[in-house]
Amino acid sequence: MIQREAKDWQGQRLYIAPDNPAGRNLALVLQQQGATVLGMVDNLKQGPDVCNHVSQSKPHDAVLIALSDYQQKIAQGMLANGFIARKIWCCTGQNPLQFKPYKTASALKKLKTLMHDVMASLFDLLPKGPVVYYAEKYADSNVLVAFAEHDKLGKNAYLVVKDAQRCFHPAQIDSPWQVRWLLQRAKVLVLDHESTDPVFNRIRTQAKVVQLWHGLPFKHLAGNKHFAHILDEAFVSSSSWFNQQIFPGMFKAKHYLDLGYPRNDALLQASPQRCWHNALPLSQLQQLRAGKKLIVFMPTYRDNGQNEHPIDWPELQQFLIQHNAVFVMKTHPFLAPFDELRQQEGCDRIFHYPGRFNVYPWLADADLLITDYSSVAFDFLLCNKPVLHFMYDIDQYAKVRGQFAIAKEDFIAGSVAENFEQLLEQMALDLEFDRFASKRQALQQKFSMVNTEACPALIDYLEQLKQQP
Repeated sequence: MIQREAKDWQGQRLYIAPDNPAGRNLALVLQQQGATVLGMVDNLKQGPDVCNHVSQSKPHDAVLIALSDYQQKIAQGMLANGFIARKIWCCTGQNPLQFKPYKTASALKKLKTLMHDVMASLFDLLPKGPVVYYAEKYADSNVLVAFAEHDKLGKNAYLVVKDAQRCFHPAQIDSPWQVRWLLQRAKVLVLDHESTDPVFNRIRTQAKVVQLWHGLPFKHLAGNKHFAHILDEAFVSSSSWFNQQIFPGMFKAKHYLDLGYPRNDALLQASPQRCWHNALPLSQLQQLRAGKKLIVFMPTYRDNGQNEHPIDWPELQQFLIQHNAVFVMKTHPFLAPFDELRQQEGCDRIFHYPGRFNVYPWLADADLLITDYSSVAFDFLLCNKPVLHFMYDIDQYAKVRGQFAIAKEDFIAGSVAENFEQLLEQMALDLEFDRFASKRQALQQKFSMVNTEACPALIDYLEQLKQQP
């Protein structure tokens, strides 16, 4: 099969799809390699440099689709909008960048799709009844915590995990046919992510959908506003201000409810009451701390692949010894796919928390949170403890992610470090003094953030929806 690398596009006139951080980063890389990027192609989004239809495009040599699980669907949408199949290439690897030509579906695959559509029409006739919590690959945040509390009540509620990467809760259902059966029967569907899965999107129009999402954003989100078929029953967050000012421009719903985020309940609870499903155990946390201060570092995932942080591990180790502290780093599941706590080589005060596990029961005991652009900074306000923002690459990050949803001064409620030396300086101060308590309180008040447990009110609401016709 013909393969191309980044250098092979030098001098070529290109469009890049889709218009998301991965696509924008690919465009930047190819421009640096000498390609002429004319703009973005996206089947749904609008923008000054975004094409939805071939009639809007300039003469071009190829359209390149960034690496993702949805390349086939993106390509099919482009074909429906007039783009030529032989000019579409799919990214197959990042190190190095490699591309292969798009291949249209075979007759057999088209027949299978038709059969699935017929079966889906039959499934549509099934009676609706239960509350179904839905996750894809990972259930480690709001959906998991809410289901765990709902399950204790013995109600008609299920957790289904499509393409489950591991067991997140002993009651989860991940057999493909059981997942499909329960999704089709769901009267209330609860999720904390967005999905382009065709089966899910079909079912979404038939159930009462409650979107929990996973945090108050600093960075801009595409949400679901581009999908014409979506109007969820409710969108839930932990801030009435965000529900009024930010989320309606990103997500479509009949109601925007400030019930709080289930994952944040751990930040308000004593350790025995927290949801410990899919988390490393309390005993391990207690053993790790053993009278030491706990620093938790939760950086945002970088879509440009630059996920190495400018940290001198041996020097950080000496700092931690000096200040009687331990350092726990929790990154994205893609970057930390292991299932156990791992010690940084040669550093007995530095540990890496497994990416596919829920870290919030540990975060609740942290003396200091270090993050960058992550929504966890808002969540941690509930703990009323220092937050340090390690923003060493904010200009580059903004180029890839695009505009921020809110101003920096409405996000940063603590100290800021732009390099490793500043990080050590600010950590030392934050471990000694609480300098930003008034700023944290001001942000909580401005955003009208929920500071009570979310699960009781959320579960009551879901049960009410289940009783409605």
